[in-house]
Amino acid sequence: MPLSRRSLLATAAAAAPLFLIAPNAIAQSPPSRPDLSTPEGWLDWISTHREQLGLVVHDGRGHRLVHRPDNAEPLASAVKVVPLAAYSIAVTEGRLDPDEQIRVGDWERFYVPTDGFAHANTLKYLGIPTDPTGLFAADPEHRVALDDMASAMIMFSDSAAPDYLRNRLGEAALRQAAAAGGWSRPDIRSMCAEYLFLALPELAPPAQLPPAIRRAFGYALERRFSNDVDLRKRMLDQLMQGGLPPYEQQCEWGSETMSATASQLAGLHHAIATDAFPAAVARSHLERPLSGHLPPGVLGVGLKGGSLPGILTCGMSVRRQDGTVASGALLAHGDITLEQVGKGDPGLPLLLALEQPEWRDRLAQALTG
Repeated sequence: MPLSRRSLLATAAAAAPLFLIAPNAIAQSPPSRPDLSTPEGWLDWISTHREQLGLVVHDGRGHRLVHRPDNAEPLASAVKVVPLAAYSIAVTEGRLDPDEQIRVGDWERFYVPTDGFAHANTLKYLGIPTDPTGLFAADPEHRVALDDMASAMIMFSDSAAPDYLRNRLGEAALRQAAAAGGWSRPDIRSMCAEYLFLALPELAPPAQLPPAIRRAFGYALERRFSNDVDLRKRMLDQLMQGGLPPYEQQCEWGSETMSATASQLAGLHHAIATDAFPAAVARSHLERPLSGHLPPGVLGVGLKGGSLPGILTCGMSVRRQDGTVASGALLAHGDITLEQVGKGDPGLPLLLALEQPEWRDRLAQALTG
């Protein structure tokens, strides 16, 4: 199958992280913006937003294209490759059993339903009946394999799974896994808490706190939330009745969430693809979404994308039959409408740049004007 928009999106659509929706937000999206579900749309956006993009492209054959590679940008769900890497190491070393049957209720202790139904879609995929809201499992005692939860973190971008894994493994394990890929001091926070800061802003810390203090604040809120039935009800009532703030406020919130550089994200994907550490488990999860839609000569495409208001991101690797490995990351942030977030595919321009030299040249031209 030739490398094309259709071959990339056929299964990536299921893996793409969903986004936050505010009431009447669709009406707030300006018309006539570049279509970020197409390569041409990305070229148009990039040519006018060069200072809002971090990009790394290493094609594995000696060609490189980088743009602001060491500038930190929000990651959105692309950050989930870090707990996945730690999970992979723990399974390989025998510290976690992928077949362990875990309570769905323990998984859902970290769930804030601001994910565009990612968790609900996970429950449906796993055949787990839901409660009347359609958001949570009807029976918290229902059991699933630990590996199914890890898979949902990538396939559906479930946002409760990363916090569950961090609590099981410890923050140090996630840092060590990222460091094995050359990513020092990853921005590891509670995703549960970050979503709570948006849904219940009265619980958010003061603006502009350093990330380390915001992280500690978030961990404390996560612990409270996971054990406080009243707080969980308050959160759900707010989301069901009041919804989220306007899209512009969501964009401001998203700008303060977990961040990294394109170099760091690309480096970890390259390490997973090349077995720089015990990464076979992680690689299998990252490559599964596109396993049936590979270009000729390609053994596997591993990717994890992310989207939040105003943010589209992706980290990727390409393993080829000739033994070469390509890797890259694209971090776009700012002046991205709700409609663009909903339709946008940041993996598309990245994969084209890794696999098609002529398209990489066009991308380089868009970056230089």
